[in-house]
Amino acid sequence: MATNLFKCSTGIGVRLLFPFSHSELPLNFHQINSAIKGNYHHLRLRNKKPKLPSARSLLWHSSSSFCTAASATDASATGASGAVSDASIDEAVPPVSDVEDQKQKIKDAADVLDMRVGRVLKAWRHEEADSLYVEEVDIGEPEPRTICSGLVKYVPLDHLQDRNVVVLANLKPRNMRGVKSSGMLLAASDASHENVELLVPPEGSLPGQRVWFGSEDDHQNQPPPATANQVLPASNSQMLNLSFPSCKNANIIQKLVTLHEKFKSMFELKQIHALLLTCGLSQEQSLTSKILSFSALSDLGNIDYSYRVLSQLPNPTIFDWNTVIRGYSKSKNPNRSISVFVKMLRDGVSPDYLTYPFLAKASARLLKRELGVAVHAHIAKNGFEFDRFISNSLIHMYAACGDITYARKVFDGIFVKNSVSWNSMLDGYAKCGDVISAREVFDLMPKRDVVSWSSLIDGYVKAGDYREALVVFERMRVVGPKANEVTMVSVLCACTHLGALEEGKVMHRYMVDNKLPLTLVLQTSLVDMYAKCGAIEDALGVFRGGSLHRSDVLMWNAMIGGLAIHGLVQQALEIFSEMQIIGIVPDEITYLCLLSACAHGGLVKEAWHFFECLGKHGMKPKCEHYACMVDVLARGGQVTEAHQFICQMPREPTASMLGALLSGCVNHGKLDLAEIVGRKLIEIEPGHDGRYVGLSNVYALSKRWDDARSLREAMERRGVKKSPGFSIVEIFGTLHKFIAHDKSYPESDEIYTMLSSIVNEIKFDMDYRNQDYLLYAMENF
Repeated sequence: MATNLFKCSTGIGVRLLFPFSHSELPLNFHQINSAIKGNYHHLRLRNKKPKLPSARSLLWHSSSSFCTAASATDASATGASGAVSDASIDEAVPPVSDVEDQKQKIKDAADVLDMRVGRVLKAWRHEEADSLYVEEVDIGEPEPRTICSGLVKYVPLDHLQDRNVVVLANLKPRNMRGVKSSGMLLAASDASHENVELLVPPEGSLPGQRVWFGSEDDHQNQPPPATANQVLPASNSQMLNLSFPSCKNANIIQKLVTLHEKFKSMFELKQIHALLLTCGLSQEQSLTSKILSFSALSDLGNIDYSYRVLSQLPNPTIFDWNTVIRGYSKSKNPNRSISVFVKMLRDGVSPDYLTYPFLAKASARLLKRELGVAVHAHIAKNGFEFDRFISNSLIHMYAACGDITYARKVFDGIFVKNSVSWNSMLDGYAKCGDVISAREVFDLMPKRDVVSWSSLIDGYVKAGDYREALVVFERMRVVGPKANEVTMVSVLCACTHLGALEEGKVMHRYMVDNKLPLTLVLQTSLVDMYAKCGAIEDALGVFRGGSLHRSDVLMWNAMIGGLAIHGLVQQALEIFSEMQIIGIVPDEITYLCLLSACAHGGLVKEAWHFFECLGKHGMKPKCEHYACMVDVLARGGQVTEAHQFICQMPREPTASMLGALLSGCVNHGKLDLAEIVGRKLIEIEPGHDGRYVGLSNVYALSKRWDDARSLREAMERRGVKKSPGFSIVEIFGTLHKFIAHDKSYPESDEIYTMLSSIVNEIKFDMDYRNQDYLLYAMENF
């Protein structure tokens, strides 16, 4: 049996599958194979019967990672139409016989495509590639096929589950980041590629039914599909056979260069790239270098597309290789920089002084010292060891990998240091937590810029010395340069940890007064600072102050988490609903914030829902999610269920999980279980004073005073000391720190007199057991 998609009210234009052709010249089978092999598998839907192209009616252009065809009269083809007009491609109309020949070639090619109805049995997110789904699809064979699809941005995961799809089945299996993909899901998009939908077979279609094109007679005479080995990409020479000689002149090239300079998206780039392929200009260096630069380096680019372009060049220059290596070094997969470098060496291309800094950066991002050492050895072997530009990148690499000693050795080996050298060494010490050495480098610097000040402030923040971070910032305001975004993020982080609301407001005013742009990063930092410093209304004001449609998941997480810690559970859930309506995809942190909100609000049922959503959306729960789920159950009085949950986890319990369970046991009177959990906590963290205090409190509640004192003695024998508690109070913008039993504060007598007066006015309402416990805790801890 076969399923004719043309029987639907929405037809599929077969001609839309095949790019790399002018609308009036015939396609060859190599082109069709190339289109399939290159993932040009998305089709456009038309709400009318399909018809093959008539003379001069089509304009070929690319759409994201695939190509489609559209009528030149379509509003969606306006951009591509303008491109063709500017390039002055205006050939004579071919004879009718050529057009008919084109129609037949397209029809013949379509007939050998093995497009079948499939049913998705299971779908999940690819573990190694954020942009890919993995699906198990039944296409009528004994075993389901595994297929990878790049539909993450366009189709929610739950929309893939248990639904009929159309599959292109006669493709050779491809390794997609460790998963062998055996086919493609076919989807449709509009010309802007903003709306993408899976093709839907007619109702009643069964998995394995093959799609045919045309009439019932065509169905009866449909040839068998081509084998996977026949579906191969066309060679460069075959592509060049499609060129138009009249396009190869200086005027056309100049106009195309002008178009290249106006790229605003990958969609536009691919339109022009398709035009270059059509005109036989895909090897022009001035044009390909711009395609590589935009796709590899732009925030709107696609580094994998850039690599595919590089692979099609017969003799790429060192500039071309460096562009792609650089693009991968700042991508989500920096390891590919090394792979491209190795391929470059095998192709006989020698690296230059610009190649190695990108390799060092990739090694730093991967935190692989051994890889960085190999790059350093290659640098020395090729005589670039004393290049200052390369040495600066090596300082950063060694520091990022934790080898600050060798970073200093490279720094000391630079004969003439520039500001980048000093800043790299300063930042290295700061990131390794050695703020003393960082301060020494800072004081020795001949000239300090905003990077120097920002690195030192960030070092103090990372070391937990938030007060000194604010002191350095105040000094910077007096003698240093104007702060930038990086500086303010660190300063706001310091205010957040100190709970210094007034200081935070001063920083906010500084940003406004100095006209610093309110970037997403700064907006998120402000939301987080206000929320954690107790000013939740101010946090909401900053959150609502920008365009939410241009926000990211980090800012929404900060707002949801802020509402959660304030106990505003319902508002947190409403913000999450709003986030989904706008189209922001939640991540693991989002669900952690939601679980925290449920814990504060006692919403056990809702917490289970959010915990299960992690798996449904292809995410694996981390230790923090399990700990938060235990906290939800323990706070909700379901202590036994919390204990069972820990026992059934696919991982060993952490101290945070057991700590949440211990608190629930104490609060709900499950003292037998509390003792077991408390002993396990001491076993996991024998040097943590709070674990001994927790178990001692359990003994005190049970009036087991001897056990409590024995535990105190064991704590002392092991050299574990109770850290005194402290609190920080902000008064008129000044932070005051109070430590338990410390009376060195100038006004301690007055403070303790007032505190004693307040305590005497408090009326305790508790039973005798709790009074004993309170007296014991006050006396011993």
